[in-house]
Amino acid sequence: MKYSISNWIYGDEPLRKTFERLQKYGYDGLELVGEPQRYDIQEVRELCQEFGLSVLSVLGWAIWPLERDLAHPDPQMRQKALNYAAECVDLAIAVGAPLVVVIPASAGRTSPIGQPDSEKAWKEAVAREWGYAVESVRKAAAYAEQKSLLLAIEPINRYESFLVNSTAQGLRFIREVNSPAVRLHLDTFHMNIEDRDPAVAIREAGSLLVNMHVSDSQRGPVGHGHTDFAAIMKALKEIGYQGALTMEPLPPEPNALLSVRMEGYKSLRDTYAEECITRLRAYEKATS
Repeated sequence: MKYSISNWIYGDEPLRKTFERLQKYGYDGLELVGEPQRYDIQEVRELCQEFGLSVLSVLGWAIWPLERDLAHPDPQMRQKALNYAAECVDLAIAVGAPLVVVIPASAGRTSPIGQPDSEKAWKEAVAREWGYAVESVRKAAAYAEQKSLLLAIEPINRYESFLVNSTAQGLRFIREVNSPAVRLHLDTFHMNIEDRDPAVAIREAGSLLVNMHVSDSQRGPVGHGHTDFAAIMKALKEIGYQGALTMEPLPPEPNALLSVRMEGYKSLRDTYAEECITRLRAYEKATS
């Protein structure tokens, strides 16, 4: 297993400062937020070489305008989302990352377009948009496969999305896409809400699981909540997991995107980075 941090949790912090922190605490690499225009590719490559770190994933769909909605009923909107997916794949290739994390529908959209108000209409709309998302990801996967890159589908909880919420739904979605370039990404925060037993879900995912986000039950650093990381690390070992554990610890604020920019929490960035890797390594060692 490799240890990583997603740089979206550091807001607009300069990349050099992020690299310095990760090297200081013994991380293997980082995840870049999928904003292709944000980066100087040469700078990223030089920082990786200077600090001995790798870009282990690109987090697509970290910011969720409808123009990135792969499930949207409007085909023009879906095409914009596919264009964005291709840009994320190109970014990953340019910085040497093996995969792009994909959210099939815009996070924050908790109902189908039109907000159907009957059970029948709701189920029909969900099924319809599920189909659009499957079709879109299949097209995105064809491009990723040409580049020898993986797309990793991330289920997110029902309070942030209506479409793919649980591990079981993620696995069903992957089966329907039916592409060798599409795998599964899991997030311990979302699993705490949607999966009865995250360790069991990890075993069910098996070799399809290629990437993970890690935070505790309340989205804080490892050890600040009630997530059973000992059981999770044991399950990961049992399935032979070789991917990254990418930390996403956030300050105790309800608005995640706002909290990462709050001046008062910047002093916690080093603390959280150290706590997460220290505790997870202890759990990993206990399973060896």
